[in-house]
Amino acid sequence: MRDQVTFCIKTIHRPQCCAALVRSIHEHYGTNRPIIHVLDDGKPELRFSTNCPTEAAMVDQLIETDFDIGLSAGRNHLLDAGETPIVVFADDDHLVTQRTKLPELVAKLNKHNDIDLLAALSNDEERPRLLRSNGRRLRIYRGFLKQRGSIRWCHYVGNCFAAYRDVLRAIRWDESLKVEEHWDFFWRCKVAGVNVACDVSHSFKHEHIDPPGYQRRRPQFLKRGLNKHGLEKVIWR
Repeated sequence: MRDQVTFCIKTIHRPQCCAALVRSIHEHYGTNRPIIHVLDDGKPELRFSTNCPTEAAMVDQLIETDFDIGLSAGRNHLLDAGETPIVVFADDDHLVTQRTKLPELVAKLNKHNDIDLLAALSNDEERPRLLRSNGRRLRIYRGFLKQRGSIRWCHYVGNCFAAYRDVLRAIRWDESLKVEEHWDFFWRCKVAGVNVACDVSHSFKHEHIDPPGYQRRRPQFLKRGLNKHGLEKVIWR
């Protein structure tokens, strides 16, 4: 996969998680593994390279930036740092397993000319969703547009996916949103006509761990995202 795929990992203050993900890629794919790029925007004492030097040496490029540039900026930087036609993204607290079947996921992305971004499940979660707006409220709800075998075409998926680099570069993540960036990204994908799908026969293992000092609820970013799209509310049903 090295000539075609880059596995991109944005990490902050979860060095052991990132190390486990890197090991899992090597363990399952060996010499057929994708290129691995890691971006770390953590504090020096909590850096991946500081705490897990063995695994840091197992990646092809380690990018260390200023502190807390955010997930959106980190992912955009990773998009710009490589040149393979396909990128894979997964949060740093995921693991590759036998159920991930990454070469097959990439092959399905290449096979279907009506898919630009193909997701896997996170455990048995992050199933396909649809997006609908009445101009004031954005609904994000379970469902799909069509299915073929295990693939479900939809509007919204989780954080584990393979996609074409040039498509993601055209959309990019909004760097003003450190959280609430996910629905914004996929709403803009829908508006732009990006073909999104999820293959429910593929999955990553997920064991969520909050980094030290992490704040999940930051209403200023939700307000910023809503204002950007002229919305009043996001409804998750």
